[in-house]
Amino acid sequence: MKVLKGIIGVLIAVLVIGGFGYYIYKENAFVSNGPTAVGNTPGNLNNGGLFCEYNGKIYFANPYDDDRLYVMNSDCSDAKKLNEDTVAYLNVSNDSIYYVKNNFSEDTIGAVFRGQLFGLYRCNLDGSECKSLYSKLSGKMSLAGDYIYYQHYDEHTPLSLHKVRIDGKKNKQISATPYIPSCVTNQKIYFVDETKNNAISVLDTKSDQITKFYDANAYMIDYQNNYLYYIDLNQNYSIVRLNMGTQTVELLYTDNTGKIVSLNVYGNKIFFQLESETDGRTGLYRMNTDGTQVEFIASGDLTKVSCTSKYTFFRYYEEPETLYRVPTTSPITKVEEIVIK
Repeated sequence: MKVLKGIIGVLIAVLVIGGFGYYIYKENAFVSNGPTAVGNTPGNLNNGGLFCEYNGKIYFANPYDDDRLYVMNSDCSDAKKLNEDTVAYLNVSNDSIYYVKNNFSEDTIGAVFRGQLFGLYRCNLDGSECKSLYSKLSGKMSLAGDYIYYQHYDEHTPLSLHKVRIDGKKNKQISATPYIPSCVTNQKIYFVDETKNNAISVLDTKSDQITKFYDANAYMIDYQNNYLYYIDLNQNYSIVRLNMGTQTVELLYTDNTGKIVSLNVYGNKIFFQLESETDGRTGLYRMNTDGTQVEFIASGDLTKVSCTSKYTFFRYYEEPETLYRVPTTSPITKVEEIVIK
């Protein structure tokens, strides 16, 4: 009997040690996204990264609940809260959600208004097992392969561009300049280089080398099907597209009464915000990516335009707590207010 009890004790000890060892292994195991993984569209990230579609689900910041992390089906049904974090710059890949945490408090509200957010986080698709990848002030970010490229800040250095691996390791500076890393495609990040008169530059994520790509006075770069779409500051804030193979530029839309201040390219559509000096023309528009079929959607100062396969969402500056939607590619018959609780 004593021998049997001893054997049972040894087996229990082995199981406990083995289980603990497996837990440690699981916690520290690195699961790669693959080098070409991206977490969201450039257009959505340029507009704050408040919506991200992945495998038939929309992960989003709910304006009716202080922009906390929610999920719903692509048709906007069955919405539910995932966790208590207020979020921005959502990226989703390989069953994980990555985001910048933006939790408000009296002590941090000043930094929030300056565009500084509070750390990079990763969680499961159900909102569980949140892990901090970087816990201090940070800015815009995006997923590229196995790394998060983000605007980094700490008490010793000004805002700069860093990257950190998706497990929180290998955090390092890429550039002392805080480039906006929103436009990720084919293992490259395209961005506007304000230190070079807003020329378009490219960061190769395989080597982290930065080179000049095209001499333009550009703003808000967006990628789609071998074209870079952007606002051309030299052409009265018009929308143009650059053929990345031939490096030829095509003017898509210009307006003599005002200027384009934001855009979001999704599929064969471009959503853009026009600020006009003519009464009634300021508002949100949609057109085809070749510049044809320009449609007026809604009047006023709109912001945070976020595209998904079925719907495009936006808010008004004067009422940021209310969410509106229109079809992304289907005919637009009306603007709908959508309430998510």
